[in-house]
Amino acid sequence: MTDPQDTGGASGSGRVGLVGKTLGRYRISAELGRGGMATVYRAFDPQLARDVAIKVMHGAFTGRGDIERRFQREAQAVAALKHESIVDVFDFAPGGDGEPAYIVSELVEGPTLRQLLERSGGKLLPEIAVPIAARVAAALGAAHARGIVHRDVKPDNVMIDLGDKKPGARVLLTDFGIARMVEDETMTATGSILGSPSYMSPEQARSGTISPGSDVFSLGSTLYQMVVGRTPFQGKDPLTVIAALISGEFLRPGQVDARVGPELEAVILRCLKRQPGERYADGHALAAALRELATTTIPASVAGDEGAALRAFHDDRAAFERRIGGPVADGAVESARAHVRKGELSKALAQINRALAYAPGHRGAEAVLATISSRRRWAKTAAVVATLCLAGGAAAGVRALVRRQPPAAPVVAAPAPSPAPSAPPLAREAAPPPAAALAPAPSTPPASDDKATAARKHVKHAGAARPPATIAAPQPAPPPAPVVVPAPPPPVAARPALAPTAGITLRARQGFCSPSLDDRAPALRPIYEGVSVGRHDVYCTLPGGPRVLAGTYELRAGTHPDLIVLPGPDGRPTLGRPQ
Repeated sequence: MTDPQDTGGASGSGRVGLVGKTLGRYRISAELGRGGMATVYRAFDPQLARDVAIKVMHGAFTGRGDIERRFQREAQAVAALKHESIVDVFDFAPGGDGEPAYIVSELVEGPTLRQLLERSGGKLLPEIAVPIAARVAAALGAAHARGIVHRDVKPDNVMIDLGDKKPGARVLLTDFGIARMVEDETMTATGSILGSPSYMSPEQARSGTISPGSDVFSLGSTLYQMVVGRTPFQGKDPLTVIAALISGEFLRPGQVDARVGPELEAVILRCLKRQPGERYADGHALAAALRELATTTIPASVAGDEGAALRAFHDDRAAFERRIGGPVADGAVESARAHVRKGELSKALAQINRALAYAPGHRGAEAVLATISSRRRWAKTAAVVATLCLAGGAAAGVRALVRRQPPAAPVVAAPAPSPAPSAPPLAREAAPPPAAALAPAPSTPPASDDKATAARKHVKHAGAARPPATIAAPQPAPPPAPVVVPAPPPPVAARPALAPTAGITLRARQGFCSPSLDDRAPALRPIYEGVSVGRHDVYCTLPGGPRVLAGTYELRAGTHPDLIVLPGPDGRPTLGRPQ
């Protein structure tokens, strides 16, 4: 069934005005939508006493064998598939005797996924997007099992059935108009590109071999858009979109929206692999991965009844977000704690960012952040000491570690065995010696330290318990090679410096200048990660001109806005609305 928002449209002469008329046995009552090849009507079937949808091919295509075959192929492909997430086909008429060809299918009363996105500010919560994608993937799996590749998976071809007679919403995959059997080679010789550029796979863009992996890529692009708010590959026209698609460069979804956790991001990135063999094998494999993801990341109140949750989200998005925000944040914090226990601090930070995106100021997230910051600070200290020990010997490492200890941290020293059995025991001063005096003697003494040299010669060669003449009587000799056991870092009383929780992308319209953030270097499209939260200045450097302030932006935790710099009315750069 063609999406009502598909307005590619044929010419006016091809329009079939059938409202109020009868086609076959079906009485047509309203037009539901118009596409490039057909118009969809609402009709009544008096024989079975039910409302149906009729997809009627435009009269302008009558006699076009390729279009008629494509239309018939859609009916045959869908009729061969029986799945709860695929629209049922009831009837097909090839046309003739003055009547156009038409397909009769079940009537879906609800918006397309694209309409749902538009009503939801351009994107959905991951807790809603994942169940939708899982159902579409299951429908694709049923098609792939019968050797059918859809080839045009996109938000326009996914419908949300909100019929009043059903307790929960359904997700339906529609429009198999350009589907083909995998073993059918007749369509590979045309060299034409079929599909929507923003969602097609790289092999489709190159008119290459199509496989179930092509549908997996398209659904991955659709899922990316659902959770990020835009497709991964952007362009002002189909050719630039295809060029971006073939180049394969796009932002990770977690860079754009922190609510996309690392587990969901991993699924999306696998769908968008360049090589079909690196993606999920088919729709069934992707559906299984999404179902497993739903059980581990989605609150039980949502995962338990996906249809009811989807309807609740559609009816009142704000209330739905308030209801699940706390449970989602709690789950993300628990995942972060598990990653901390495994030493996976980067994954833990991603989960903390996700928790704070749902529930700013979450106490559990703040506590885990303090733990991560403390561990990183201690790990940094240990790394520096280890490096110094390897590079300059144990003495340099000991000196560095002693210097880095907090004032209140106790230092426990245990003397090592004396290198010379005949040497007398060394006296210990009442006050602790300076850090440099705690270092053991190096094997090759520096030529400039005469006193230390004389002391070491004495320890090595002395046969009597008489101190060397070069050491003052009250000055004890340094203790031999103490072993310093550092104390653990003191408890964190207040929240430490937060790890980077935001990013930002800058670009200038038509490249009229090179944007930059604060004091960073300008570039044509700079992407910054690990940017501190708060106000930041956005500058634009004109070609051969000065660096001009375009505006300021308040960066929030867990976000990655795409800011565009525009030329103002006076020609000076100005900051546009974030995308």
